Amino acid sequence: MKQQTLFFIILIVTSTSIFKLYNNTNHNYSLKTFKVNNGWGYSIYKKEKLIIKQEIIPSIQSKRSFTTEKEAVVIAKLMIEKLKNNKIPSISYKELQLNGINL
Repeated sequence: MKQQTLFFIILIVTSTSIFKLYNNTNHNYSLKTFKVNNGWGYSIYKKEKLIIKQEIIPSIQSKRSFTTEKEAVVIAKLMIEKLKNNKIPSISYKELQLNGINL
């Protein structure tokens, strides 16, 4: 009887720990790119809810969109990584340069 009780306690604790770990690492972020007048933008979703829509390149003075879809994807993925790590999802000029964005 004691062994069964101990087994169920261990099972519950293990299941709860796994659920919390999964819940903290699986953020369910996704991105979609879209065409704008002179280039590309991106949207970021969390569990299918739009949380960021970026039509222009952040952190630059001029209001330009990304030259290519690939550029939009690279920066959207960087934003998602920041969100997953509980960081402010801002992008610096230096990060744009380091990621090969055509400025």
